Amino acid sequence: RLDLFHSPDFVLPPVAGGIPTLLTVHDLSFAHYPEVYPEPLVRYLNSVVPWSVGRATHILADSEATRADLVSLWGVPQGKVSVLYSGVHERFQPVGEEGVLTAVRHKYRLGTQPYIFAVGTVQPRKNYQMLIRAFQPVAAQWPHNLVIAGGKGWLMDEMMDEIARQGLEERVRFVGFADDDDLPALYSGAALFVFPSLYEGFGLPLLEAMQCGVPIISSDASCLPEVAGQATVLLSPYDE
Repeated sequence: RLDLFHSPDFVLPPVAGGIPTLLTVHDLSFAHYPEVYPEPLVRYLNSVVPWSVGRATHILADSEATRADLVSLWGVPQGKVSVLYSGVHERFQPVGEEGVLTAVRHKYRLGTQPYIFAVGTVQPRKNYQMLIRAFQPVAAQWPHNLVIAGGKGWLMDEMMDEIARQGLEERVRFVGFADDDDLPALYSGAALFVFPSLYEGFGLPLLEAMQCGVPIISSDASCLPEVAGQATVLLSPYDE
């Protein structure tokens, strides 16, 4: 007999009666920004997540912001939700060895120019199209490139169209998924880390960047002020 069943990602499967259940909810972006997700995924999550939340004995949320979402969207009692912040791997430390930094630059074909760094799947919620527009006047005055590490999500064509409209084809670099072991050097080699997201349940890249000692400009949306504290410059994700 199980003492506890823990579902670590949104959905609680049917569990035999009498067994206490713990459900982890990372974020509710599909409820706040359904337009940036494929419609079948939104329908599925809108069906199973409220059901799972209602059935769980207790819920873990990544942030106070996500707990507040659970309370406001579905009337979950505050006492049913505990906040458990994410941690950051010990590999995320400042990298100062020139040989390591140069090797990572070569691996991801970054050249020798300084760069501004962003991490996250290329999708509308990450607000990269706004970032591209905000980067255009920077690129006109400074030699820095914009380097984005993350998978290519949906609506990638719209992102490429925005880059072309701004004339930045040679200044924006997509490196795809970066190896975990390379991320500390990519953060450390950056002149600036930017995180313009419209919504996050936690925003782990903020912690990774802070651990690597890189200056940060972040969106002030959802949980990000909670995670960043006084360690970053916070701006509206709608202010270019």
